[in-house]
Amino acid sequence: MSRNDTLRSVHCDVTSCAHNVNGCECSADSIKVCCTCQSPDCADETLCKTFKPAH
Repeated sequence: MSRNDTLRSVHCDVTSCAHNVNGCECSADSIKVCCTCQSPDCADETLCKTFKPAH
């Protein structure tokens, strides 16, 4: 996926990520997300494993 292509259904506001485009879209080829909490019904604590610091 080129820098101009985005995963339109993935909305991300992490502007410090190299994959962030226009402050709200992801340009990564794919994303990996994991849960960081112990409870199976927890939805508030997730981690994007695709994050890459912007230069």
